[in-house]
Amino acid sequence: MIGDRTVFFQKINSTNTYLKENYQKFPSESVVWAEEQTSSYGRRGNSWTSSKGGLWFSTIFKPKKRPMNPWHYVRLYSLTIYDIITKYNVNCKIKWPNDILIDNKKVCGILSEAIYKGKNIEAIIVGVGLNVNNKIDGDLKNIGISLSEITSREFNLKKLLSEINHKAYYTYYLKYLKDKSVSVITKKWISALNIKINDEVKIKKVDGNIIYGKIKRINPDYIEITDENFEDKIMYAGEISVR
Repeated sequence: MIGDRTVFFQKINSTNTYLKENYQKFPSESVVWAEEQTSSYGRRGNSWTSSKGGLWFSTIFKPKKRPMNPWHYVRLYSLTIYDIITKYNVNCKIKWPNDILIDNKKVCGILSEAIYKGKNIEAIIVGVGLNVNNKIDGDLKNIGISLSEITSREFNLKKLLSEINHKAYYTYYLKYLKDKSVSVITKKWISALNIKINDEVKIKKVDGNIIYGKIKRINPDYIEITDENFEDKIMYAGEISVR
C-alpha cells in the first residue's frame, strides 16, 4: 500500500530531490515526508514556500507495465486531495494542469517527475505541497490559502497523510491506475476542473505572452482554444484564468 514505508525528516531540501537521488533504495509506493523544505519547487522550477505546518511529501512509483504517463499520477493525487477537501463543504476546484484551488486561491501544488533508464521509465516521483496549518503571510495571502484557515480547525498532519495515502491507494490506484484503466480518473479529473468548454479564458504562456480565447476542447495533456483571430491553438502549458 502507498505509505507502507514512510521516511520522515524534520528539515530537508526537497522530498522530490531526495527520492530522485535515492530512488534505487526505495520500493514502489514509498513516501518521504518533511516538516519543512528549504529548496522546494514546482512545475518549471517555480519556487514553493514549504514552512512548518504544511504537508510536504513525495511518493515513488515503479510501474511494472510500461510505458506509463507521469501525469496520470498527478491526477491520482489531484482527485484524492480534491475529494478530501470537498468533505468540508468548501469551494474547491482543480486548476489545469496541477494545482488545487479553494475560492480561487492555491491550497495545493502537485508535481510529477520521471526517472528514465534508456527509453523506459524506471520510476515516477510525485511531490505534493499542501497548505494545512501553515500561516499564509504577506502578498501570498492574495493567491494562497490553507486548510486550517478555510475550515477553522487544526489538522493532525500524520493522520491527514495517512488518509491521503489510503484514499489514493484504494479509491484510485488499485481500481484504475495500476491496471492502466485511466479513463475513469481522466473523466472525473476534467469534471473537477475550474474551466469548462466555451469558457472565455486568458492564458499566460511560458514565454510570458498573453493569449485570449474560448476553450474548444479539454484534454488531459492539452487545451485547445479558439483565439481572438478565430484560429485554433493547442496549449500544452500556461497559466489559465477565466475572463
